[in-house]
Amino acid sequence: MYFPGAKNLEEFWRNIILGKDSVTEVPDERWNKEIYYKPDADGPDVSHSKWGGFIPKIDFDPLAFGIPPQSLAAIEPTQLLTLLVAKRAMEDAGYGEKQINRENISVIIGAEGGNDLANSYSFRGYYKQVFGELHEEVKEALPHTTEDSFPGILANVIAGRITNRLDLGGRNFTVDAACASSLAAIDLACQELILGKSDMVLAGGADLHNGINDYLMFSSTHALSRKGRCATFDSDADGIALGEGVAILVLKRYEDAVRDGDRIYSVIKGVGGSSDGKALGLTAPEKSVRYAHWNVPIIKQVSAQHPLAWLKRMVQEQLLVIKQN
Repeated sequence: MYFPGAKNLEEFWRNIILGKDSVTEVPDERWNKEIYYKPDADGPDVSHSKWGGFIPKIDFDPLAFGIPPQSLAAIEPTQLLTLLVAKRAMEDAGYGEKQINRENISVIIGAEGGNDLANSYSFRGYYKQVFGELHEEVKEALPHTTEDSFPGILANVIAGRITNRLDLGGRNFTVDAACASSLAAIDLACQELILGKSDMVLAGGADLHNGINDYLMFSSTHALSRKGRCATFDSDADGIALGEGVAILVLKRYEDAVRDGDRIYSVIKGVGGSSDGKALGLTAPEKSVRYAHWNVPIIKQVSAQHPLAWLKRMVQEQLLVIKQN
């Protein structure tokens, strides 16, 4: 696993125990804060935040996975780091070099489509269509398409590359459920095991999308905390802080894990999910939650589901109208 400020499990738990704050300012190599960071502006093409959780630089040896070094520039980093984490997860579970039947081992990863590399390819094609031949400095700045480019940007290949390089014969796919993508992957992995379609599933989530486009998009919906900190379950919540991470669990049926003498970290006893149905907007909570009470706790409940200051104000105003009527 990789998380902000942590290259491995030991560093991750050390940060938790020590209470380390791993949210930092956006590194200069990600995007130019002097151009985009305008916390008090509400116009287009501005970011209300310059904060986020960024994973440290990770060394990746392509030859260890049979990947030609010249192909790396055309492969989205999420694919490579998720492959590395999957290998380490298998090793930690005791199945690194162990000879086992890999035909029914599946991979399900929660991830979103679209990435900076794909955007660069799109911009290169669009630029030529609108402005004609690319200037030399633009050619040098943008990636060139190769035979590795198409699979290198596809979200489904995040899982597919793992089954290919680790020689796994089960199902592989990615699932996009926004902020719940990794939990959706775990849910589907449990179904695979319960239904007997897979004997082992590598499931988790991967997201490295902290480019300027993400900050601009989230700012346009007033979703980013101008303080750069989440305040879940708190009336002072003013938005979210973006973060990166890659984590994978090796899942088996409990009885199989006991039979095989596996080290068991935890047991999943249930997974559930739901949608809010029709509401004021795609990101607003359902009416039964908004109108359940007319006191402060309901506002905190709304903040927990959606930390947008404008949504909280809207709910407060509606509750006030209901009370007056």
